[in-house]
Amino acid sequence: REGYIITLMWHACPPGFGDSCDGQKIWAMDNRPSPQEWDELTIDGTPLNRAWKQQADTIAAYLHQLKDADVPVLWRPYHEMNGVWFWWCNQQGENGFKKLWIMMHDYYVNRHRLDNLIWVWNTNAPRDIPGDEAFPYEAFWPGHDYVDVLAADVYRDDWKPSHHDDLLKLANGKPIAIGECAPPPSRDVLAQQNQWARFMPWGN
Repeated sequence: REGYIITLMWHACPPGFGDSCDGQKIWAMDNRPSPQEWDELTIDGTPLNRAWKQQADTIAAYLHQLKDADVPVLWRPYHEMNGVWFWWCNQQGENGFKKLWIMMHDYYVNRHRLDNLIWVWNTNAPRDIPGDEAFPYEAFWPGHDYVDVLAADVYRDDWKPSHHDDLLKLANGKPIAIGECAPPPSRDVLAQQNQWARFMPWGN
């Protein structure tokens, strides 16, 4: 009512650990799901998939409160999926992160009828720092039918033109945004990278 735009992210616990877990379970680094566990997560009806649905149902209840209040939400779950630090990170290819994203989109749109969500697919700006890599956007792209806004998190003052240009090319007409940053982009950066629709500095 006051004109603010609401954005929500979801640092989800791994399915099977409920809604509250040790942060190290989320910041998995080298302890990410095995290929077998990932398959179980994304195949309908398996124990791990049912645990995921239980988590998703819990979150959906709160999103329904916002729907009932006519509040649209920039919804960006499982962000920075092209990095190496969260349990959902670096799952490339058709059966990787793409499958998880489409599963969640379908569950919330078709099962829960949440039509107040603006789906923000939020990557990290690609980089090749050993142990802190972020891979090219395309390997995690779920497709235009499942995304409303494309975003990248840009830290370390790393304002390479390619972070903007490559995302803009993938967006093919959809808005692009800076999901998170530390120092915000300078006026000079924004003059050259002029399609960023918005940016959000991280809280600290």
